[in-house]
Amino acid sequence: MSGANRRAIFRLQRGLQPLVGLLIIYLVFTALSPTFRTFNTFKTILTQAVVLGTLSTGATIVLISGGLDLSIGSLFGLIAVITGLMLKANIPVGINIFLSLLFGALAGAFNGVIIVSTGIPAFIGTLGMMKLYRGFAEILGKNRDLSQFPLLFQSIGQGYLMPISIMVITFLVAHIILSYTKLGFNCYAIGGSNEMSRRAGIPVKQYYIIYYMIGGISAAISAIILASRLNFTNSSWGLGLELNALGAVIIGGTSLTGGVGNIARTVIGVFIITILNTGLSHLGVSSSWQRISIGTVIIFAVWLDIMQRRREENA
Repeated sequence: MSGANRRAIFRLQRGLQPLVGLLIIYLVFTALSPTFRTFNTFKTILTQAVVLGTLSTGATIVLISGGLDLSIGSLFGLIAVITGLMLKANIPVGINIFLSLLFGALAGAFNGVIIVSTGIPAFIGTLGMMKLYRGFAEILGKNRDLSQFPLLFQSIGQGYLMPISIMVITFLVAHIILSYTKLGFNCYAIGGSNEMSRRAGIPVKQYYIIYYMIGGISAAISAIILASRLNFTNSSWGLGLELNALGAVIIGGTSLTGGVGNIARTVIGVFIITILNTGLSHLGVSSSWQRISIGTVIIFAVWLDIMQRRREENA
């Protein structure tokens, strides 16, 4: 068998592994817990996946480009507070949503500007922004709940049809961007080799800013959905959420080094984490052990990605 054929087989295996893992996890919980097998649990899984799935969409694009955004959880919390404050100030729902999305886009773009203009690593730059956004969220929110929003706003995230539809649309838009647009093609090119992309005439810095902007928009969409579902916001929202989002992206098979990944894989990663949390809850497992389980899965997924890359390189 030629080296090219072996590499193609390895890539196929890498793509199928998260899906196989998802099916195994689902079947295990189905066998262990009678309550997990109900249709209501299935609907709960879909609903619980909405916020994480929407947030992970932007994180996928940033990671494929070779970037990293640790600030999305804190930005999520800040946008939730801002949304709540605007609603309590009787700003119309439509204008509120537009301004929240605009703020998410500008904040994400600002992350990108800081990274490309200073040359500091994305890990350090977005870590600093994570602290900055969290501080502003606490100042504005004053550690109090903002609640009792208009019914029109509540309709966005409550029930099943609307939030799940928003998640699916977000997935489809991101898939189209990555698969059929110049923005997506360059995302893979920049993630695969930043230097080669620059030599090929691709304006790498400008594209980085756009990718981080998309990450900010994803944070805004997910914050709006959760605020409308729960009918309140709090400045503590989003603590550690960036790690769950990045975990979902990595478990789905997107490479930490960039250039590899897609939205379908992220969808699988999102549902692996959601099903793990839901299934373990049905079995009476504490939240601490749930975190340990997800951490173990993330470590295993990264190790598997490294081993697959080595096999492809040696093929």
